[in-house]
Amino acid sequence: MEEIELQKIKIKDNFWSEYQNLIKGTIIPYQYAVLNDAIDVEVEAEREDDQLPKGKSHALENFRITAGLSKGEHFGWFFQDSDVYKWIEAAAYSLAKKRDDSLEELIDEVVVLISQAQEKDGYLNTYFQLRRPDLKYRQLYFSHELYCAGHLIEAAIAYDQVTGKADLLKIAMKFIDNIERHFGDEDGKIQGADGHQEIELALGRLYEYTGEERYLKLAAFFIEVRGKDPLFYEKEIQRNILEELSTERPHVNLYYLQAYEQPKLQRTAEGHAVRMLYMAASMAKIAHHQKDEALYEACLSIWENITQKKMYITGGVGSTVHGEAFTGDYDLPNDTMYCETCASIALVYFAFEMYKIEQKAEYFEVIERALYNGILSGASVDGKHFFYVNPLEIQRASCHNNPGKGHVKTQRPDWLGCACCPPNFARLIGSIEKYIYLEEADTLWINLFIGSELLLSDANLIQRTDYPFENQVQLTYHGAHRTIKIRIPDYLTNLQIQGVNDYQLVDKYITFVAVDGMSVTINFEQPILSITSNPKVSSNVNKLSIQRGPFVYCAESLDNENELQQYCVNEADIVRGTINETSDILEKTLKMTVPAKKIIEWSEEKLYRYHQPSLVEEKQLHLIPYHLWGNRGEVEMRVWLNRESR
Repeated sequence: MEEIELQKIKIKDNFWSEYQNLIKGTIIPYQYAVLNDAIDVEVEAEREDDQLPKGKSHALENFRITAGLSKGEHFGWFFQDSDVYKWIEAAAYSLAKKRDDSLEELIDEVVVLISQAQEKDGYLNTYFQLRRPDLKYRQLYFSHELYCAGHLIEAAIAYDQVTGKADLLKIAMKFIDNIERHFGDEDGKIQGADGHQEIELALGRLYEYTGEERYLKLAAFFIEVRGKDPLFYEKEIQRNILEELSTERPHVNLYYLQAYEQPKLQRTAEGHAVRMLYMAASMAKIAHHQKDEALYEACLSIWENITQKKMYITGGVGSTVHGEAFTGDYDLPNDTMYCETCASIALVYFAFEMYKIEQKAEYFEVIERALYNGILSGASVDGKHFFYVNPLEIQRASCHNNPGKGHVKTQRPDWLGCACCPPNFARLIGSIEKYIYLEEADTLWINLFIGSELLLSDANLIQRTDYPFENQVQLTYHGAHRTIKIRIPDYLTNLQIQGVNDYQLVDKYITFVAVDGMSVTINFEQPILSITSNPKVSSNVNKLSIQRGPFVYCAESLDNENELQQYCVNEADIVRGTINETSDILEKTLKMTVPAKKIIEWSEEKLYRYHQPSLVEEKQLHLIPYHLWGNRGEVEMRVWLNRESR
């Protein structure tokens, strides 16, 4: 199964076009200005910790200092180079839609700067070049050197693919040559992996792009060697101490690093959520290309563990700020959770790679859930504010006064000291085309209802829809006979198909043979649905959430009253809810109103009292799509609502 080049797909869709125009017109120039320290923004630490960098980005200036073009010291996280690389990748995807000479020239200037910072032997990492050149590849438990290399590779592929300019790709390949000289199974080489996975996935993509087996082999090495010697990082630390290169004696959490066991033997999602999922995505890619059954079995088990026991209703993952990590099964708190934007993005990558192996609808159900909810919530509608953490419940006083919630922001900051999420958001949403269609031989899969035009060598297909604002999708096909498979989301009802008689609906896919000139119309309904969670999720006992179409909904105090925790809704009443299209937040916003009740009898200041019958009054509860919360000032917010039983 193959991805289709972005240039062959043109989005013509109100909802996603608005976001992609935001990326092109606002997010990309805004992010460049921040990376270049060219505008005055409030850069916040991602969580409460006085040792975390904040105040500015300095990412491009770090390259200038490394290249000898400026004087100064490295500022910011040791992985900050990756912010620049992800910005380039996002900008390249923007160019795939429409060439922009000024943006292309700007990227070219950054590429030249990167080349000037690169050492003659290919090494490239501004933190270690400026601060600790004697510790290159010597602190892998935290260094992120190969993580940054991975994002450089992915940016280089995107820019070469879109513009045909190979300068950045040459820089990346030169860096890979350096890495190959230092890492491998051979005697005298480093037989360990970077603490933060990413290069494995990037090398797999480079193999797909170039066809060169050595890149896939190197990716497989980094997966195979992780956890092979659980003492690898401890030995690395001791060696640095003995050679008087460092006095640091950090505690190395092998579960945090997914290095407690070789990946092929792991069966659950453990540790840092983004690292875990980047690794899982690369495992699936390698398993696919190398037909590695052991890796694939591990991927299947990890997938089931995440989606059945550790994933939020919004497609968020990572239950705790401590280590930005997965915790135990069914441990899904709503007000202290982490749900890093990057983690939902990484989950999409994992699901996508799994889908390429086996075309099961469940993978795209998760992709769609994350795209419309847990990822889109990571950016404001003005394109200039970003969440690192995506909570499912906000009580303002608690967030401001409880140090255990220091990571939970009530408003999206201008920028973050750890700014991995903003450019990651831009590169994923900027390349959403790749998730609409996939092809293999003479079969075309349509997995997302997004208005678009697909141009293949022997055919073209137009998908017309204003989904999720309307309940219809029209497909017009011209070209050679081809089998088409269309995924039907399980939240749609009353499906009606016109224009083709000989079709099958199996495993959530409509399948038929398309012929030249065929026009197919799919009509459906998007009812308001209530969702409950497994009672093992203690945070959600006697609660429900509400979904319509792909959107999970939430209540904001701005549209209602404060004390959202005093509202309750009845499952039987939710079907009587109404949808109104407004322009309150986006140009088109689907607001929901459902019948509710509110407890009103507690007028005393007492903390406790003996039970008295509850007094309630009838209310209307107004909700918005979760991804739009926090765009209208500081509010209280809830996804999971109290459930009334009759």
